[in-house]
Amino acid sequence: MPLQHIKYISPQGILGVWRLTEKESYFVPYLDALVDDITNLETITHESRRTEWIAGRWLVKLLANYMNLSFTGIKTDTFNKPHLIAENAFISISHAEPYVVAILNTKKLCGIDVEKIRQKLIPLSTKFLNNNELETAAGDLSKLAILWGAKEALYKLYGRKSLIFKTNLSIENFNYENDLGSFTGHLIINDKNETYTMKAGKFNDHVLVYTE
Repeated sequence: MPLQHIKYISPQGILGVWRLTEKESYFVPYLDALVDDITNLETITHESRRTEWIAGRWLVKLLANYMNLSFTGIKTDTFNKPHLIAENAFISISHAEPYVVAILNTKKLCGIDVEKIRQKLIPLSTKFLNNNELETAAGDLSKLAILWGAKEALYKLYGRKSLIFKTNLSIENFNYENDLGSFTGHLIINDKNETYTMKAGKFNDHVLVYTE
């Protein structure tokens, strides 16, 4: 499993990109050190998805090591959001074959997403983008993937259900040039509007999106 990229976002934040090549059997000896409960893993029937689930947690362990943090495993809450058992940082995990990505921040909530650039995003775009975002994307597949990934990252950061991507999540100040993007993400719940600085990058036929 080649570790392709490590990026320190700030003194308190780090992310990693891993190209998954191993099979599930590679991780089995380490499961007890990665998670406190394998119940969620047992509900996943597809082998590649199981491997991605475990690999994401292995990547978080590596990020904790890079930040010199103690790592005692990962737990999952009732909304299926992962947390460090040590509670010494916030984390987020995503995967899109063949990549697994993770982010860790010792000070604040964080979100990350990796997406493959796909034609199917065009017919789906009206379901997850508002009119301003549709105008920003202008049918460009890379921009559509980034906007979708940005909303997925915010959804992971929030960590609870019942969000409507088109209305509760909003992207503004979108700038994308030379395969790099920056923008503002809004999480809008009732009368509360939380704002996040977000970054994105395109590599091969995928995009990576994360909160700073």
